[in-house]
Amino acid sequence: MTSQTESVSRLPGVTYAVSNTGPLISTFQSDSFSLLANLFAEIYIPAACLAELKRHGYDVDVQAASPQLVVVDLTVREESRALTIAEQIAQHSDANDPVAVNHLGEAQAIVLALRSEYRRDLLLLDELAARAVAKQFGLKISGFPGALLLAVRGNLISPEDLQARLLACRAQGTHYGLTFIRQVYNMAKQGRREK
Repeated sequence: MTSQTESVSRLPGVTYAVSNTGPLISTFQSDSFSLLANLFAEIYIPAACLAELKRHGYDVDVQAASPQLVVVDLTVREESRALTIAEQIAQHSDANDPVAVNHLGEAQAIVLALRSEYRRDLLLLDELAARAVAKQFGLKISGFPGALLLAVRGNLISPEDLQARLLACRAQGTHYGLTFIRQVYNMAKQGRREK
């Protein structure tokens, strides 16, 4: 696990991502990190997400994800901004939890994605209220299901494999409804036919 405080040099034509905890939990639940590592050269996470992953028991998975999973320290000013954004998320009509501190991981990921060096990266967020707030900043957003769709389009997995991975997450408590999984599967099949 690498920790980073300064900007990183970027390779041209390579895709990078910033992530919140939720998409990574789904990634670990479905044994999909190697798939994400094929899509993104590096995935940057703030310290709050690392702490949350460890609280959920994913220490071994996080260690195995190194060096592609990079923890980035926020500045004091960014930490303060993240608190403000966490409050926005908590107050959003789509929020499942009205306690701002419980949205700190999403907020820190948004703040990280707003840095100039990460601004073009894909921000991985699954929670609806956090996605809505991130869209207000003009960030490029996807979630774990969207990353799987990218993998299907890149011929890394089949639509059936995408569906199986989402069902594996659901079986372990992730809130992907069966209707939603069916919709994502159909999108994957349709994307395959359009190629």
